[in-house]
Amino acid sequence: MMIKFEDHKSAQTYMMPIQNGLALYSYTTRVAEVQNGWLHIKGLYSMTTRKHISWFMRELGLDYQTAKHLYEDNKEMNIYTGEVRDLA
Repeated sequence: MMIKFEDHKSAQTYMMPIQNGLALYSYTTRVAEVQNGWLHIKGLYSMTTRKHISWFMRELGLDYQTAKHLYEDNKEMNIYTGEVRDLA
């Protein structure tokens, strides 16, 4: 089931439920996901995709800079506890 952003219904981005979580797609590319509470940013890609990631982060109560740092440092973060760890 595709979930569009309430304030951006015409944008080429959406969220999809996944096993134990939620994935963000920009156009057809899966760019971020939360699974079992762990946020993983798969890439920053284009300016438009960064905007989509920013909207996703706001949905999670976080900001784009957090996503950027996680991606650049090859880390993931637990959205419930704030714990940060290296990607497996």
